[in-house]
Amino acid sequence: MTRWRAFFFPEGSRPRAAPFAVVSTIGVMLGLAAGTSDLAQRLDWALYDRFSRAAATALEPAPDIVIVAIDEPSFSEMALPWPWPRTLHAELTRALARGGARTIVFDLLFDVPAPGAGEDAAFARAMAETGTVVLVTDRAEVEDRRYGVVQWIDPVEPLAAAAAATGVIRIGLDPDGAIRRAPLTVDGRPSLALQAARRAPGFRAPGDADAPVLLRFRGPPRIGITTVSYYQALAPETSLPPGIFEGKTVFVGFSLAAPASVEATADHFKTPVSARMAGVEIHATALDTLLRDAAIADPFGRPLHVVALILVAGALSCTLLYRLPLGIGAAVVGAAATAWGLAGFGLLAWAGTRIPVVTPLAGLVAACAASAAYRYGLVARERLFIRRAFEHYVAPAIVRKMLDDPSQLTLVGEEFEVSVIFTDLEGFTTMAETLPPVELQRHLSAYFTEMVSILLEERATLDKLIGDSIMAYFGCPVRDPEHALQACRGALAMQRRMLEVNRAWRGLGLPLLRTRMGISTGRVVAGNMGTPTVFNYTVLGDTVNLASRLEGANKAYGSEILLAADTWALVKDQFEGRELDFIRVQGKTQPVAVYELAAEKGALTPERQALFARFADGLREYRNGRWGHAAAAFRDALAIDPADGPSQVFVGRCAHYEVHPPPGDWAGVHVMKSK
Repeated sequence: MTRWRAFFFPEGSRPRAAPFAVVSTIGVMLGLAAGTSDLAQRLDWALYDRFSRAAATALEPAPDIVIVAIDEPSFSEMALPWPWPRTLHAELTRALARGGARTIVFDLLFDVPAPGAGEDAAFARAMAETGTVVLVTDRAEVEDRRYGVVQWIDPVEPLAAAAAATGVIRIGLDPDGAIRRAPLTVDGRPSLALQAARRAPGFRAPGDADAPVLLRFRGPPRIGITTVSYYQALAPETSLPPGIFEGKTVFVGFSLAAPASVEATADHFKTPVSARMAGVEIHATALDTLLRDAAIADPFGRPLHVVALILVAGALSCTLLYRLPLGIGAAVVGAAATAWGLAGFGLLAWAGTRIPVVTPLAGLVAACAASAAYRYGLVARERLFIRRAFEHYVAPAIVRKMLDDPSQLTLVGEEFEVSVIFTDLEGFTTMAETLPPVELQRHLSAYFTEMVSILLEERATLDKLIGDSIMAYFGCPVRDPEHALQACRGALAMQRRMLEVNRAWRGLGLPLLRTRMGISTGRVVAGNMGTPTVFNYTVLGDTVNLASRLEGANKAYGSEILLAADTWALVKDQFEGRELDFIRVQGKTQPVAVYELAAEKGALTPERQALFARFADGLREYRNGRWGHAAAAFRDALAIDPADGPSQVFVGRCAHYEVHPPPGDWAGVHVMKSK
C-alpha cells in the first residue's frame, strides 16, 4: 500500500507522468463508457434535434414539392366520412394533372378493394390517363415466439397495374422513437421517395442505395413543405394561386392536427423539427433531400468513429490538464468544449454536416473529472503536508498563503534571498544553575512563547530552538521583499519585550537577562533536509553562518543587535544604528562590516544621536591609525553613556595599538577570536 501511495502521490503537487498517465487512462475508459452509453446517444440526438430546429428557420420551403393534405378543413368542407370514395381520388388526380403536376404520389395504402362498385376502375382509369401516379407498398412483420413472417402489402391489382410505380413507405425509427433517416431501399425494393425522385429530370441516385440518408428538414409541419388542403386541390382554379402544381411532385396524405382515427394517428411521427409530423411530409422531405443532394453528412455515423473521437477528446483534455495548471487547464478544456458545441451547430447549419457533441463531451468530462480529481488529490495532500509541516513554526499568514498557492513552496531545494536571525539568552547559564529543571523549563517556555510570537507576527519561519537560542528566517518559504525590515522590526520588538520579561522575573527574584541577536541577509538554499517522514525544512548557506557569528560577536562589544552590511543596506532608511566595526569572524576569510541596530527611524534620543556621532568620529580616526584622536572621541562618547560597550572596547584597542601598532598593511579589520 505504501508503495502504491508513493507512486500515485509523490512529493509535491505537480503530477508526474507515469501515475498521471494511469489515472488519465482510467478516466478515458470511463469517458468511453459514458460517451457510448444509451443515455449519451439519446442526449446527442436530442441536441441534434434542437440544432436542426434552429437551422431550419433560415431555410425556404422545398421548391419542387407540394403536399395535398387530408386535413380537418377538408373533412369539414366535403362532409364525407373516411375512407373517401376512390372516385374522389380519381377526380383529384385529373385536377392535379391539369395543374401541371409532374408526379402524383399517394401516401395511402390501397391494399383492399373499394367498397363501392366501379371505384377502383374509375381510379385506375385516371391513373392510366395521367401516367404520373406513384402508389405505396408496405412491409409487414409478424413475429411469434416460434416463428416470424414477413409480408408485403401491395395495392390491389387494378390500381397497381395502372400506377407508374410503387414505392415502400416503411421508415425505421431511431431508438428514441424519432425519424431522422430514410432508407432508399427496403429488401431491394425502392422507397417511395426514391421512386418519386427517379421521375425528376436529371436525377442521379446516390451510389450506396443500401445506406439510409440523414434527412434535412426545412421546417416544422406545413412550413418546410408547401401544403394545401385536399378540398382546395380539387378546384385549384378557384382556391389556389395559379401554377402552384406546375412541374412539381405532389404528395397526397394525412396531415391532421388531431387525428381522429387509428390509421391517421399511426401516420404521424416524431422528427427533429416537431414532436408530431405527418408521414407524408416526412416522405416529401426525403424526396427534397434526394433531389437537391442535401443529405446531412454524418462522418461519425459508425460506432468505431465515435469511439475514436471520444478517445482523442479524452486524451487531449488529459494532456492539457497535465501540462497546464489545474485552473487554466480546466478553463482551456471548457473553452474547447464550448467551441465544439458551437461547431456542431455551425457545421449543421452551414455545411450540412452532423458531428456528435454530447458523446465526445461525455467522454471528455469523465476523463477531465478523473484527471482533475487526481490533481485535486495531489493539491489536497500537499496542503495537508504544508499544514502539518509548517503550522507550528511558520506565521499563520504564511501558512494561509502557502495553502492558497502551494506552487510557492518547494521542498526539494530552492534558492531564496532571506534575512536570518539568531538569538541567545545572555545569563541563562547562571539561571540554569540556580533553578530546578522543571521551574527552569517553565520560565524558558514562557520566554520562547513571548519571543516566537513576535517573530511570527513579522512573518518569520521558525527553524529551530536550541537550548535558550532561537533561529528563524524571513522571506522563505514564501518570498517576501520586506524580509530585512521584518527581521529588524522583530529584533527591536523582542528587545522591548525582554524589558517586560525582566520586570516579571525580577518580581520572582530571578536574575536579569539580555537577548543577543545577529541578523544577516543573503542568498540561501531552502528545502527539506532529512527523509520524507523525518525532516526539517531549513535554510543553508553562508548567510546562516554569518548571522550565527554576529549573534556571538555581541559578547565582544557589549551590544544586543548586530547586523551584517547587506542587511543594513536594505533597512538604513527606516532604522537608526551605527557602524560598529570591520571584522573577520571565525570560519570566514573575508572581513565584513557590522552595524548595531538601535531603533526605528526618528526614535533615537538626542543623547544617543550625539553618542553615535562621536563614536563615528572615533571610528574614522581609529581606521586612519590616529590612536590618540580616536581614543579622545570614544571617551567623549563614554561621557554621554559610560555603559556604552562598543566605546569601551575601542578605548582599550586604541591604548593597545599605541604601544603595539598593527602591521603596515592593516586595513582596520579586527579578527574575532571566538564564536
